[in-house]
Amino acid sequence: MCLLVQNKAVVEKKKLQSQLQQKGFGERQEGEFVLDLKEALYLLEKKKLELKDRQGKKVSKKKLLAYASRREKNFFSKYAVFRDLRNRGFCTKTGFKFGFDFRVYPRGKKPGQSHTQWVVHVATQSERFNMIELSRMVRLSGNIRTQMLIAVVDSENDINYYKIERITP
Repeated sequence: MCLLVQNKAVVEKKKLQSQLQQKGFGERQEGEFVLDLKEALYLLEKKKLELKDRQGKKVSKKKLLAYASRREKNFFSKYAVFRDLRNRGFCTKTGFKFGFDFRVYPRGKKPGQSHTQWVVHVATQSERFNMIELSRMVRLSGNIRTQMLIAVVDSENDINYYKIERITP
């Protein structure tokens, strides 16, 4: 069982913690094993965990999606990309501290086993970028020696990935 606490889900059972950690989900924070809201929603969809609120009431996928959407801008688009990458076999973690939505590890690898393969910025089809923003993202990805992808989610929730890189003549 997991407990929904603000912007995370706390996994209480040690056996479940171990199983999730082996598959590249969650991380330890302040002595607790926690999932971010995208990981929790993904696992709820896959029927791999049960989530409850502080009052002990079961949290459904629909309720969690509504809750997370209120807390994070463009949550559904980001979740769609997260789900797509996980379904393709990539371990996908938050990239917040790197200035991106996600960091993605090679298939079959997870943090500590391999270096990040990609950092991903999630955009909607109507989002516009200027050259300064693109330059900043390319520079940041280069600083951490990884490739940058922009995942564009269209109005039908289809996802197109674009690799942006610096070319030096």
